[in-house]
Amino acid sequence: MDEWLNFYLRYFPTETEARDFVEACEQQLPPNNIAKILMHQTQRLISLSDDIIEIRPHTDSLRLLFLLMCAENIAKLHNGFTGEGHSRKYVRKFFTDFLSNNDKQGLGSGFRDNSASAHLLPTLGLNKAVDMLYKIRCDAVHEGEFWSFAFHDGTMSIVNTDPDVIADISFNSLRDIVVRGSINATRSKLTASK
Repeated sequence: MDEWLNFYLRYFPTETEARDFVEACEQQLPPNNIAKILMHQTQRLISLSDDIIEIRPHTDSLRLLFLLMCAENIAKLHNGFTGEGHSRKYVRKFFTDFLSNNDKQGLGSGFRDNSASAHLLPTLGLNKAVDMLYKIRCDAVHEGEFWSFAFHDGTMSIVNTDPDVIADISFNSLRDIVVRGSINATRSKLTASK
């Protein structure tokens, strides 16, 4: 249980609340153990995203692939989807259904359209940001292109050319948004199982 607790601890105000969340998930038994599976899958996929930097530094697109795999997986499991395909639909569903309003706002304002002719470059908004991230994921999966996109580096925003956006959000901020969304999805299944 320590593996799960260590991962989720930073997303809860107290250790007790994190422990209560993990224990509630761990107590789930088949066939009503979706919350447990969601909790495990989130930790596994996000940890892969964290670990990949050791193998391939400076590959934000590759790391993003694992975040979006997590989002898709969580949305499909939550919805009971067992078929194939519909990846874009479920990635969109994850960001629409499970993010808090603050996280939706943060993600939506995290990228500016660099191709706009306006003096102040407009933010993409949530839907366009999610679609852009999904396209980057597809480029990594289908084209093997995982090196040309970069997030805010912690010091400054990063100008990207394809897509033509300025990233004002860091990878770690997006990572945290995905984890919090996954926790929200998991909590809703815990509530439903009571």
